[in-house]
Amino acid sequence: MIFILSLQDLIGEHKLVNLVDDWEVLEEYAGEKQGFYQLLGVDGTIEIRVCVGKLGFKEFESGKDELLTRVLNFCKSKRYIRISENIRDEQFFK
Repeated sequence: MIFILSLQDLIGEHKLVNLVDDWEVLEEYAGEKQGFYQLLGVDGTIEIRVCVGKLGFKEFESGKDELLTRVLNFCKSKRYIRISENIRDEQFFK
């Protein structure tokens, strides 16, 4: 079993998202690509995560921050899919 897990790591079973610090970079890159976003509450602040292709943006902001509003408006105007939670493929169907 340990060999199988190691082999999966080598063949790319774990996919990565490359994070960018500047929202404008992701906004420009997005074009007409389909994207996803997620809102999380963390210690009284809001964390927003946006993923388009292999690029992602992650930011902690207060609920009234201009950047948060801009990012949310962008996601809604592009009709990005809001993700509520994550689950492993093998656990989805029982």
